Amino acid sequence: MPVIRPLTDNNSKMSEVTSLITSHFADDWSYDVPVNNESDGTFVRVAEKNNDPVGVMALTIYTSKEQLRDAMHLIDTVEPIPPGSQYGFIHAGYVDPERTGEGIGSSLIERLHDIGDSRDVDHFVADAWFHDGPDSPAQLLTTHEYDILHTHSIAGHTDGPCPKCGSSCVCEAALAVRSVHTK
Repeated sequence: MPVIRPLTDNNSKMSEVTSLITSHFADDWSYDVPVNNESDGTFVRVAEKNNDPVGVMALTIYTSKEQLRDAMHLIDTVEPIPPGSQYGFIHAGYVDPERTGEGIGSSLIERLHDIGDSRDVDHFVADAWFHDGPDSPAQLLTTHEYDILHTHSIAGHTDGPCPKCGSSCVCEAALAVRSVHTK
C-alpha cells in the first residue's frame, strides 16, 4: 500500500507531482496543482511508493451548491445533487499511468472520505472525465459507491485523435455523487 501524506507547497517533489498529473494530458495542456490549505477546506493528498509520488487527489469542502458549481470543470449543473450543508468536491485525482490498478486511487479516495466524514460532509461530488483508457475514473467512483447522476458527451474535445481513446472518442463528462447518509 502507498504512503499517503499531505502535499505541501514547499514540497521538493512538487514538480514530480505536476509531471504525474500532466502525463495524462496532450502535450500542450497544463494543470495547476491545487494548494493544500486545510484551514480553507482544501485537502490535497499524495500517494508515495518508495518515496516517489505515484498519485494525487484533492478534497475541497463547500457549504453551498453554488460554490460547488463554480469549482467544477466539466459539469455546469448541480440540480441532480441532493440538498446538504457540506459538499466534498473530489478533484485533481491522478495516478501514475504505469501504476493503474494497484489500488492507489482507492487509497487516496478512502483517505479523503475519512477527512470529509470527520468534517460532516453530506455528499461527495466529482465531475469526472470518463474515457476509454484504463485509468478512467468511472470504475474508481462506482467501486466507492458513487452514483452517476448525469453524463454528457465531450467527444471531439480536442483537435485530432483523443489522447485517451484514440481516434474514436467516447469521452463523457460525468457528475458522480456519494451521499453519506445513504451509504
